[in-house]
Amino acid sequence: MRISMIELLNEGKFGNPEVCEDLYVVTDDFVAVIDGATNISDRLIGGKAPGRFAAEVVQETLLEAEAEVTLVELIGQINESLQSKYERLNLVREIEQYAWMAPTACLICYSRYFEEVWQIGDSLCMIDGQLHTNEKPLDAITANARSLYLETELKNGKTIENLMDHDTGWDFIKPLIKQQYYLQNDTENQYGFEVINGFDIDFSRVKTIKVPEDAKTIILASDGYPIIKESIEETEAALNELLAIDPLCFRQFKSAKGLQKGNKSFDDRTYIKFQVR
Repeated sequence: MRISMIELLNEGKFGNPEVCEDLYVVTDDFVAVIDGATNISDRLIGGKAPGRFAAEVVQETLLEAEAEVTLVELIGQINESLQSKYERLNLVREIEQYAWMAPTACLICYSRYFEEVWQIGDSLCMIDGQLHTNEKPLDAITANARSLYLETELKNGKTIENLMDHDTGWDFIKPLIKQQYYLQNDTENQYGFEVINGFDIDFSRVKTIKVPEDAKTIILASDGYPIIKESIEETEAALNELLAIDPLCFRQFKSAKGLQKGNKSFDDRTYIKFQVR
């Protein structure tokens, strides 16, 4: 099978590619979307936001990976690189104590050799019109908590414009988001979920999608797109329509984050459509 690109868009919420926490890979063997987690610690690691830091390590590893690399081997290589960087930056002990400091990323990756899509985190995949999601229950909890808080803010006199200047709903759920980091790759907790952060993953809980032999097109996208369509134009139109009616993302589409004034969207976003032949 051969990979043939059709469409690609990668844009950060700030409009600055250097701080975008979404990265991607397109080679003869892999197509991937890498979504670095939003900065919760408000600190930089190696001069970069933790999510960007993690995303770059995943990107670099994939660009150097052999075509026949298995998912287990790939994550092992990524984690080895992350741990090496943690040690060099004297971060190991601090990350173990304060889990939210760990650079974290989600990955959705098509392997040409295995004809599979590997889905770690909540990025999206569509194969010939069939959507594959990987949502986690925690996201609905935090999104609904923020939605409730914002509704009370409006009831008490604030406006949508006020809240786009300063999202007090995000302030409200931020401590809960921090606590989630302790549940990353936790196989024993009801809210545990898999991410890439330099530590062990339970591969039995990683979603693997076998690509049908007769598949024509595959779309991979980060969760910066609440809805994905068959083209970038349609997908962007759906996003813009949503942000026009619900810019704070707390009613029609409930999210942990909304659109802030001056930003391009509520989150970084990436969309890749390609053919396999």
